[in-house]
Amino acid sequence: MNIFPYRLRFSKTGRMRFLSHHDLMRVFERALRRTGLPLRMTEGYNPHPVIAFPTALGLGIESMDEILEFELCSWSAPRQIESLLGGQLPEGLAAGSVEAFDRRERSFVDFVEYEALCPGQGAALTTGLAAFLAQEEVRIERVSDKGSKTVEIRQYVQAAESEGDHVFLRIRITDQGTAKPEEVLRAAGLSMAPGVRLRKTLTRIGVRP
Repeated sequence: MNIFPYRLRFSKTGRMRFLSHHDLMRVFERALRRTGLPLRMTEGYNPHPVIAFPTALGLGIESMDEILEFELCSWSAPRQIESLLGGQLPEGLAAGSVEAFDRRERSFVDFVEYEALCPGQGAALTTGLAAFLAQEEVRIERVSDKGSKTVEIRQYVQAAESEGDHVFLRIRITDQGTAKPEEVLRAAGLSMAPGVRLRKTLTRIGVRP
């Protein structure tokens, strides 16, 4: 069987930022089915389109550059896919560019960039971020449904800058882990008050040699 992989970049804004990862997958499964594209399906009693999200976005965070990978059984022009899929997505999800890629390439998410709006915290941003970057290690307690563990997050932060009430972060994604943007902000002494808004602005894909 011929397999044609594609990578879609899309945005997730407005109320859709509260959509869970599982629900997001269901939305795209249904949208892809409605396009009539020759989707490659999983095998078994309940086949569904072969799709994958290389990264999972935290609940409540907007993104201008999310990635979805899926496969077709025959070639379709990327522009045609963009048009067909874009017409099937609900408000708050918007299809951007589509590109074909080689499955033999060992692609991975290299880093992501975030922008955070921190109203009323402008005076603390510069000093807080500078103090964070000056440290060799920053250990935080990460709590989840499975319990809590200590995580060293400084190793993942490549850059952190501020301008007015805005913070700009570049965070590495590795096989061993990563840092969440809200963890970095808290570790820099900033408040995650209700008015703070996080937005992912870039997802950088790399290829291993």
